Amino acid sequence: MDIKYMLEIFPQFLSVIPITILIVVLSAIFGLLLSIPVAAIRIRRIPVLSQLMGAYISFTRSTPILLQLFLFFFGLPVLLQLLGFDIRNIGPITAATVCLIFFNGAYMSEVLRPAYLAIDKGQHEAAESLGYTPFQKMKRVIIPQMAPIALPGLGNALIHLIHDSSLVFAIGVVDVMGLATVMSGDTFGMKQVEVFLTVALIYWGISMVSEQIIRLLERRKKRVLRKTGYELKEEEAGYSV
Repeated sequence: MDIKYMLEIFPQFLSVIPITILIVVLSAIFGLLLSIPVAAIRIRRIPVLSQLMGAYISFTRSTPILLQLFLFFFGLPVLLQLLGFDIRNIGPITAATVCLIFFNGAYMSEVLRPAYLAIDKGQHEAAESLGYTPFQKMKRVIIPQMAPIALPGLGNALIHLIHDSSLVFAIGVVDVMGLATVMSGDTFGMKQVEVFLTVALIYWGISMVSEQIIRLLERRKKRVLRKTGYELKEEEAGYSV
């Protein structure tokens, strides 16, 4: 094991870590925003749209993320060109981010939907009896009780997203994993262990930071639980990082 070589190549990875973080952050934020209307359509069982969202979720959960990356990078431009949109110059980072948003939107919607359905109907009725508007009801009553239930699942989704982002090198994104592949080829496989161990440590570090953010939100969640009196056992939430 050449520790000196690992220390030498680490600064090179610092230049591409922002690309990995950018893809993860954008995919997490916009994936969550996408998951809200998807979950709402499924909860309200809107005809046709609900079935379409069900098919969307089923497709994303039943096909490998690597295959979805290929479909978005190679197939989406062809499909949109048939519809009159020319996006042949779509970059690999854009394609990777859109794909992960698409994937995580489905995943997170299946976290939000059961969290919403877990709220007792009496809570809805009580809010309506107080004259709350739908927005006020969601803000003051539903979301504070949904958050403790959904947070563990959303935290797990973030960790899985970090793992999934390591596959974007397959469509030409020179991120952490992409650079590792290039380095491995440049050394003709002689330093593969050192290169990929360095990458593992980097992903471990990113995941640890994400885990600390999740734990910070977990502590806030407990304060919300004390204020609302809503109880949820950790083992029932299935939190695991």
